[in-house]
Amino acid sequence: MSDSKKEVALTSKLRAKQRRRRRNVIVGAALAVALCAGGGGVAFAATRPTPVDYRTATAKTGDVTETVNLTGTIASVNKRNVAFQTAGTVGSVQVALGQKVTAGQVLAAMDPASLTAAVTDAQQTVTKANQTLADDLASQTAVATPTASAAPSSSTATSSAASSSSRSTSSSSASGSAATAAVQAAAKAVTVAQQKLVTQYTAATTSLTATQALVTAASPTCQPFLDATVDSGSSTTGGGTTTGGTTTGGSTTGGTTTGGTTTTGGTTTTGGTTTGGGTSTGSSASADQVAAAQAALATCQSAISGVLTGQQATAAAQTELQTLASALNDSVTALNTAVQASTGGASTGAASTGGASTAATTGSATTGATATTSAAKTGSAPSGSGASPVVASAATIIADEAAVTAANAQLGIAQNNQNLGNLTSPIAGTVAAIAMTPGAAVQAGSTTEIITIIGDGGYTVSSTAALKDVTKLKVNQPVEVAVTSSSKTLAGTVSSIGLSNISTTSTTPSYTVTVAVTDKTATLLNGAAAALKVTAATATSVLTVPTSAVHRTAQTYTVDELKNGSSVTTTVKVGASGAQETEITSGLTKGTVVILADIASTTIGTATPTTTTTGKGLSGLSSSTTTTTGRTGGGGGGGGRPGGAAPTGG
Repeated sequence: MSDSKKEVALTSKLRAKQRRRRRNVIVGAALAVALCAGGGGVAFAATRPTPVDYRTATAKTGDVTETVNLTGTIASVNKRNVAFQTAGTVGSVQVALGQKVTAGQVLAAMDPASLTAAVTDAQQTVTKANQTLADDLASQTAVATPTASAAPSSSTATSSAASSSSRSTSSSSASGSAATAAVQAAAKAVTVAQQKLVTQYTAATTSLTATQALVTAASPTCQPFLDATVDSGSSTTGGGTTTGGTTTGGSTTGGTTTGGTTTTGGTTTTGGTTTGGGTSTGSSASADQVAAAQAALATCQSAISGVLTGQQATAAAQTELQTLASALNDSVTALNTAVQASTGGASTGAASTGGASTAATTGSATTGATATTSAAKTGSAPSGSGASPVVASAATIIADEAAVTAANAQLGIAQNNQNLGNLTSPIAGTVAAIAMTPGAAVQAGSTTEIITIIGDGGYTVSSTAALKDVTKLKVNQPVEVAVTSSSKTLAGTVSSIGLSNISTTSTTPSYTVTVAVTDKTATLLNGAAAALKVTAATATSVLTVPTSAVHRTAQTYTVDELKNGSSVTTTVKVGASGAQETEITSGLTKGTVVILADIASTTIGTATPTTTTTGKGLSGLSSSTTTTTGRTGGGGGGGGRPGGAAPTGG
C-alpha cells in the first residue's frame, strides 16, 4: 500500500475513535444528569410532608332524639291468685285455661260433705255448752227443792220423830211455813244474782271486743305520725322556743328543742322576759312538714284517746263482773243457810261456794262423819253418806258463759266456711292458670293450690335503670315496647320511677322504672321479657354534629375542629344526644368542620375528596406521589376520634 493510502486509513480510524469518545462523553453526561436528578428526588422525598387524611363533618341545623334503652318483665296490672279460704276437699273445678270469666263467677267448689259435718259438730258443741251452763245454774238453787235435801240417817230420824211428838201441831206448822218462805226468798235472790252476772258478762265481753277493735284501728291511724319527718331544727306553732331560758305554763308536744324548750300552747320565757307564742325563726324545718306532723299527731291522739276510753270501760265492766260474781256466791251461801235452818239445823249436803273460787266444800251428812271435796262438781259423795249435789261457783258460771261464747263463734266460722265452699273470681278477666284438681285436699289460704285470673286492666313492664340513665327519665315519657309475642312495637309511657337505690353494690346504683303499656291490642304473657326504648329528650332545629365527633372526659365535652389543616380541640356544651346526632348548645357555630375519625376508621357519611398534609415521611426513590381520599359533610356517627368516646348526654 502506498504511503498516501496508509495516511488516509489512519485518519479515518482516528476520526472514528473521536466520534466514539464524544458519544461516551454525552452518555456519561446524561447519566450524570440522571443520577443527580435521582439524588435530588431522594432528598426531596426524605424532607417533604406526608398527607394525613380525616373523616370530617360540618356542624349544621337538625333534629335530635335522645333515647334510653332498657329491658324489663311484663306483668298484669290486675293479676289475682285466688284460693279457698277454708280447708277441705275440692269437689269440682268449673273453669278452663283461657276462659273468660266475670267478677263473682264460681271457679271451683269444695266438697260439701266435710263442710256440713263441721257445722253439725259445731252445733253439737253449742248445745253441750248451753246444757252445762244450765246445769250449773240449776245446781245453785237445787237445794231449795225437797228432792235436793239429804235424807237423815235412821238414828237421826228416830230422834227427830221423838222430838216432834212433844211439839204442838200448831207450833210445828208455823215454824215450817216461815222456813219455807225464807228458802224461797233466798232461792229467788240466787236467780236474780245469776241473771245480773250473765248480763254483766255479756256487757264485759262486748266492751272488750270493741276495745280490741279500737286498738287494731289505732295502729294504721298513728302510723303517718310515726313516719313523719321534720328537717333539722323545729318550728313551734302556738307556743314559742326558749333559748337559754325556762318555759313555764306549757307542755312540750311533738317538737324538737334546740338550746331550750319547745312548747305548744304555753308561754315561753327568754332570759326572764316573757314572749308570746309564735314560730321560732332560724328553723330549717318546713312549715308544711310541721303542719302535716301536727295534723297526724292530732289524729293519732284522737285514736289513742278512744282506745283509753274503751280500756277504762272494759276495766270497769270487768270489775263489776267480779263484784256480781261475789254477790252470786254470797246468795248461794245464804240459800244454803236458809235450807239448813228449815231442816232444823241438819245439813242438806249443799256445798259452800266461798267467794269466787271454783272449789266448793260439801256439807257434812248426818252420819256422824264429815266429808269434804276440794273440787267443784266432782259428782261424788263420801262413802256411807247420802248423795250430795254439786254446786257451781260464780267462777264456774263465768267459765261456762265463756265456753258458750266460744262454741257459738266456732259455729259461726263453720257456717261461714260453708259459704266459702265456692271459690269465685274477684275480677273480670281470663283464667291464666289452674293449680288444683277435683278430689285434692287443700289448705285454707294456700299459696300453691290456686287459680290465677288476669284482669282486663292492662299490663306493666318492670325494669331497672342505671344512675346515668335514670336522671334522664321522667314520668309520662313515651316508650316503645317490643315483645316476642307481638310482631309490632307497642306504645307505653313511664308510669313510675323509684327513688331508692336497689343495687347491692355502691359503685353501680340502679333504680326501678315501671312502664305502663297503653296499647291494648296485643296479647301479652306474664313474666315475658320486653325491650324498652324511652324517648328521653327531643330537640328540633338545633345545631348538631355527629355523635362520634363528641368526646367526654368526666363532665367535660370536646370536639376536634379542623383549622388550617390541623386538629384543634374545642370545649363544647351538649344538649340532647342521640345515636347519630348530638345537640351542641355552645362552643361551635354552624358550618364548623369537625373531625370524626382518621382514614382507617369506618363511618357513615358522604365521601368528599380532601387532602391535608402534615408531618414528614419517606415516599420512595421516585418523583411520583399517592393521593388518598377523605370523607366530609353529612353523615352520621360511626368512626370516632382515636382515643375518644361518644357522649352520654348533656
